[in-house]
Amino acid sequence: MSGIVFRGLEGSNPLGFLGAMGTLRLCDLIWPERAVRLRWIRDGGWRPELADSPVEDELEFCRALGEQAPWASLEAFSELGNNLTVERHRFEQVVRSVAARTAREDRRAADFAAAFGCEAFEDKERNRIEYTDLCFITGSGHQHFLGTARALAQSVGQAQLREALFGPWRYADKSLSMRWDPDDAKEYALRWRDPSAGGVSSVWGANRLAFEALPLFPTVPTEMGLRTTGFETRNRAHEFTWPIWTQHASAYTVRSLLSMSGRQDDTPDRRTLQAMGVDDIFRVQRVRIGQGANFKVSFRPARAV
Repeated sequence: MSGIVFRGLEGSNPLGFLGAMGTLRLCDLIWPERAVRLRWIRDGGWRPELADSPVEDELEFCRALGEQAPWASLEAFSELGNNLTVERHRFEQVVRSVAARTAREDRRAADFAAAFGCEAFEDKERNRIEYTDLCFITGSGHQHFLGTARALAQSVGQAQLREALFGPWRYADKSLSMRWDPDDAKEYALRWRDPSAGGVSSVWGANRLAFEALPLFPTVPTEMGLRTTGFETRNRAHEFTWPIWTQHASAYTVRSLLSMSGRQDDTPDRRTLQAMGVDDIFRVQRVRIGQGANFKVSFRPARAV
C-alpha cells in the first residue's frame, strides 16, 4: 500500500514537525493493529509520509482523524485551570487523580501529565511547579496554555485539519496559537511597524495536532532540575532539537529517536546517524522576547545541524 504524504507539514518548522508527531501518535491509537509508521521524504522540503494507513483519500483521512481519534482528555486537567503555572500540591492532586483513573481505563491522561511537568520540582520564588519547555504561554497577553488547547479542541474541524496536513497554510485563523511556529516570533526591532497591531494569525489545525505530540516529549526529573525531551542548553542558548528519518518508523521507534536527538552536539556523527536512518537534524532556539511582564516566548527559525 502506498503511503499518504502530508504536504502541508514541513519538517524544518518545529510546528510542522510537532504536527506530524501528533498525527502519528493519533493514528497509532486509532489503528493499533496496523502498526502505522512514518518517514520523511524530500518534496519541496521534508514532508512526512504515513505508511500502512487504511485511508489514503485526504477527505476520508481527515474525517477519520476528526471522528475516531482519541484526542487529549483535557477534562482530566480541569482543576489546573487555564495554565500549568500552579502550586505544587495542586498539580500533585491532579496527577494522583489521573493515575487512579489510568489504572481503570487507559493511560492517555497520564502521558499528558508526564509531559506537562512534575510535582517533584518547585519554583519556590514563584510558588509553582517546574513545567515543560514546550509551554510557551502562561497567561501573559491573555494567552493560556490549557485554555488555548481547549479552545482549539472546540474550533478545529475537518477543514482545519485538512489545511494543516495537506496545505497550503493560509494563516487566516485568528489567535489560538501555542507559539511553536517561528512565524510567531514577531520581533519589533526587525519590522517596520508594530507586529502586534494586527493580532496573531495562526493555523489552528496544525496547533491542535502539535498539542497531541506532547506525550512523545515527556519531562524527566534530573539532578539538574526538570528536563524536557529534546531540549538542551548550549552556550547559554536553550535549544530544541529533532531528527528527520528516511526509513519508516513506528511510534515506539520514534520515541527513541526523539530522546536521542536532543543530546546531539553541533557536529553529530553523520555516519552513525545514517546507520539509524536519520538523514538530518534540526535545531531551534527557544527565546524570550520583550521586557518585564509584557514578554512572549517563541522559537526562532530552525537550522540544520
